Amino acid sequence: MAHPSLFDHPLINAGSVERRTYQERVAENALRGNTLVSIPTGLGKSLIAALVAAKRLEQYPEKRVVILAPTRPLVEQHHRTFKRLLRIDPQEFACVTGHTPPSDRSRSWAARLIVSTPQVFVNDLIAGKIRLDDISLLVFDEAHRAVGDYAYTYIGERYGKVSRGLVLGLTASPGSSKEAIQEVCKNLHITRIESRTISDSDVKPFVGGIKVDWVPVELPPVFREVKRILDDYVKEMLKGVRDYGYLPTADADRIRLRDILQAREKIRSDMIHEPAAKDLLRRISFGLYSSIHALKAMELLETQGFSPLKAYLDGLQERLKKRAMPWLRAFLQDPRIMNISRIASEEAEKGNEHPKLQVLMSRVKETLTLGSRRVMIFTNYRATAARLVEELNRQPGISAVRLVGQQTKSSDKGLSQKQQTMLLEDFKSGQYNVLVATQIGEEGLDIVECDEVIFYDTVPSAIRYIQRKGRTGRKGPGKATVLMAVGTRDEAYYYISRRRERMMAVALRQVASQAASKEAEPDQPNLEEFLKEEQITKSAQKPTIIIDSRELGSPATRELSKYDIFITQESLSIGDFIISDRTAIERKTVEDFVASIIDGRLFEQVSNLKSAYEMPILLIEGESFQTQRNIAPEAVMGAVASVIVDFGVPVVWTRSPSETALLLLSIARREQSKGERRPRIRMERKPEALANEQEFVVAGLPLVDRVLARRLLRAFGTVEKIFLASEKELQNVEGIGKKISERIRKLVSTPYREEDASAGS
Repeated sequence: MAHPSLFDHPLINAGSVERRTYQERVAENALRGNTLVSIPTGLGKSLIAALVAAKRLEQYPEKRVVILAPTRPLVEQHHRTFKRLLRIDPQEFACVTGHTPPSDRSRSWAARLIVSTPQVFVNDLIAGKIRLDDISLLVFDEAHRAVGDYAYTYIGERYGKVSRGLVLGLTASPGSSKEAIQEVCKNLHITRIESRTISDSDVKPFVGGIKVDWVPVELPPVFREVKRILDDYVKEMLKGVRDYGYLPTADADRIRLRDILQAREKIRSDMIHEPAAKDLLRRISFGLYSSIHALKAMELLETQGFSPLKAYLDGLQERLKKRAMPWLRAFLQDPRIMNISRIASEEAEKGNEHPKLQVLMSRVKETLTLGSRRVMIFTNYRATAARLVEELNRQPGISAVRLVGQQTKSSDKGLSQKQQTMLLEDFKSGQYNVLVATQIGEEGLDIVECDEVIFYDTVPSAIRYIQRKGRTGRKGPGKATVLMAVGTRDEAYYYISRRRERMMAVALRQVASQAASKEAEPDQPNLEEFLKEEQITKSAQKPTIIIDSRELGSPATRELSKYDIFITQESLSIGDFIISDRTAIERKTVEDFVASIIDGRLFEQVSNLKSAYEMPILLIEGESFQTQRNIAPEAVMGAVASVIVDFGVPVVWTRSPSETALLLLSIARREQSKGERRPRIRMERKPEALANEQEFVVAGLPLVDRVLARRLLRAFGTVEKIFLASEKELQNVEGIGKKISERIRKLVSTPYREEDASAGS
């Protein structure tokens, strides 16, 4: 008896699909275990997911399928696609994004098939609105994002503990190394890999192939002269940094921005731990800051031309006017940089564009003349995209439009999702025949296939190279053209991306081979830890922690949600975590702690915490106070001392989010061990001892803090005597000068007028 085809499944809308053997084979294999599907863009990853979803919905009718996608436009695109592919009641589909009201989300999670962004999924999972064991299939679109702290990693870890739950990862570019692919598989608990390329025998009949053509572009002498000046400048700036061992080289063509940023962090660390060398290290770091801007200027010159270079240098001048930065002033006033700025202005005024522009115009005209209907151009810069559209639209027979993201940058307004959709529809219908896109066009938008894709500039990323290239060659023969300024980053980035693409193919085969040779063994639970956890659970009621809604997506909350506790989400005005009726915790990373000192939030937050809860705690999370903000270590420790001594609030350090979560859990278990002291939000001030109330009243006087309030009370004995004291008597107290005493006397002796209070409010 023939095995029934997945394409004939009753939940598949047969009239909406083209049967392709490789898609069915991949889907059948994906049903056997957690699988990463890696196939080029446009070869039907969504249909494969629909085939798997149909089968899982049939096998587990009481459960649901969830598809996760990284952006709202992609979520809404998948929502439309799966509605078209699957024969399910339209009411059983749900689309959940940050724009979905929280009141509607609980109802949405009850649908049979839900498409969501991972951020919203995480928030509702932590808040208890989602039961993972109710999900029979979890699809991770753009699965290569499942690395580091991205939400996919957390979701994969939690869902990996669900029995009979199935994972399907989809990507066109899983990673450029064996280690990167293995990390994705590990984080999503994937044990199988299904990959296809356009060269595979079962794929070839459905694709036209992609011919890649790289076009070398020679830079004119004036470009090379400015590049030489910048090269010399960078070598000089980095020579000292290299000589002191912070950099491997001072060569501008070999140094990477990552090396410079790492050197900067190492110098900052040494400035903290080696105060004697502070002045020397500060002088060395000047070279780093200057070289960052010089390298950026060089990249703009090499890949974009003089007008963008001029705009960049002009922007730095504006920054200097707003904020005096010695190293930026030194950079802009260096004779070489001033000379470059002059040349850039002169060349831009002459209209001396980058030579790639004319090559691009010729290429687009030739392509359209030969019968191509659509051309897509990629560039890394919005300003360049605008310039290209302007120039293209001057050519007869060309109608170009720009595709950028939603964010508005400076005076350059972004495109809303609705505008993006309408623009792409117009491109599809033929109203425009050239689409000029920034990175937004690489991933996540439903863009019709193009006859040719042109890289105006390149990127050293195999993933982005593959995604750009994948916009052509899906059905008929496609063409990818790469414009490269010879001897520049254009050329280097192209070869790097090609090498990484080849490495990706090799790595994928290696990981797939390992996965096929043996099924991954399930993790063996630690029996001792299991029994310990069981003992705790039996001896204590499941604790509850109220968390501020702004903390919902934090790494600490994610770690906390892995334990067997109840998490309740509320908008808290005081504290971040409410542990009991008397204990609340204000959590700050080391970066936020320093920032709160600078902007003045810290002591107000601590004072509010102290006034509302009997046992407040300030929790600082992170390794150290090595920070990018300019604040002395003495000031940081002074603030810590003030919190402990002046406010009487304990300060606790944790090294990581996992330690923070464990501490919160431990405190909650102790506070709630006998069912008492359940968490309660307190807005009012707690009852205070009389002495505290006296300090509070006196600290309300002008320019008087708690420390001065205590000195005044010790000197005069009562609040009444302080209010009756003369300026001279007040000035006998340490810290009270003429200015403060005058302000106090004016406040307590001036008659009250209600109209003044009304005017002041």
